[in-house]
Amino acid sequence: MTKMKAKMKKSEAAGICSGINSRVPRELMLETAHMLENASSWVIFSHVNPDGDSLGSTGALFGAGLARGKRVRWLSVDPIPTKYLFLPHVEECETQKKYTFDSKDDLYVFLDSANEERGVEGLKERSPGTVVLNIDHHEDNTGFGTLNCVDGEASSTSEVLWHIMTEAGWAITPAIAECLYTGVAADTGWFSFGNTTSGAHMMAADLLSKGADPVKIDSCLRHNRSVEGARLWALAFLRIFRWGEASQFAMTWLSRRDFDVTGSVSSDTETLVNQMLMIRGVSLAVLLTEDSGEERMNASFRSKAGSVAAASVARALGGGGHPKAAGACLASPLGEAIRIVQETVDKIYAEWALADR
Repeated sequence: MTKMKAKMKKSEAAGICSGINSRVPRELMLETAHMLENASSWVIFSHVNPDGDSLGSTGALFGAGLARGKRVRWLSVDPIPTKYLFLPHVEECETQKKYTFDSKDDLYVFLDSANEERGVEGLKERSPGTVVLNIDHHEDNTGFGTLNCVDGEASSTSEVLWHIMTEAGWAITPAIAECLYTGVAADTGWFSFGNTTSGAHMMAADLLSKGADPVKIDSCLRHNRSVEGARLWALAFLRIFRWGEASQFAMTWLSRRDFDVTGSVSSDTETLVNQMLMIRGVSLAVLLTEDSGEERMNASFRSKAGSVAAASVARALGGGGHPKAAGACLASPLGEAIRIVQETVDKIYAEWALADR
């Protein structure tokens, strides 16, 4: 099969499905659906440190596969965070760090993964003839699949999957609707981030009509924090510091000892970095988290409109992501990582400010 990639110019949008408002050509959505239909066995992968969109889209596709009589496996590098255990089919998810891609009978499906590094180890060493389907919404997706259905302007991978299922005429059950709604709600910050489009709202309306329960989903995800997680956030908030000519940048950090002392887990940091953007005058926020067992720091970046893009900083550090939500990994201890990030932010900001003038 010829490699295809749905990174389109706006002028190519003429091929979209009428009324659905997707940037993916109708032909590519149907080819993606046909690839899924023609495979009797699916192996579906969530990315590392899975979030709402990763788990929502994966859970939805898992349910769709069962409904279509497929043999389906769901693999995740990391365990599913407790707050997402309400989602359908999560009990079927297997935690696995490495996988051997050597079967021509299986269709390997990656959702919400911009590159091979975001998934299980072993993908780069896959055997010739294996088929990989890549469904995603990251604009910097590397197109690592045999077929790549990528819409860099979509609010979420769950939205991309909803377009595919709608175009192909697949039934969206209440369980699938719950998964997809979770994905789009989580990735748009409950429809408050800049990636909240009319298409995302139209999708949400459709899912509500098909049985998604927003009160249940909101209760499980936003009103379900553990005491241990709250204590971890308290430590992070105490360490916030600002810099920049207008103190427009904010950073904080967490060590492995912080997790041990509070009894919290890595998934407790989800959405923490976003909270710093609520500070008056802050336009770029950074959270550094010490990686388990290694002398390296994971950096999460968030930015507001009218400021230097989070993705620009992340890419300068070897990472990537969305314009306003991105990440990178630094092979440095905490003190050095703080210095590197500050210097990089200052440099990228100076370049951005000069270009903006």
